[in-house]
Amino acid sequence: MSNRKTSKPMKRVTLTVDPDDYSEIDALARRSNVSASWLIRQSMREFLERHAGNDRLEIPLVREER
Repeated sequence: MSNRKTSKPMKRVTLTVDPDDYSEIDALARRSNVSASWLIRQSMREFLERHAGNDRLEIPLVREER
């Protein structure tokens, strides 16, 4: 994981998520002694690193049901 400088201001975003997904994120964050925001930022960073260098994402046309 990259060691990003925290000297630049953070960008605030608003997103809408499924309540069940958020409950799972929040519970995992609490068990890990971090905030849900931190866990989401960390997840975003991992996603970006995993897809670094890709021109685009392969996005399925049909959403998988849980």
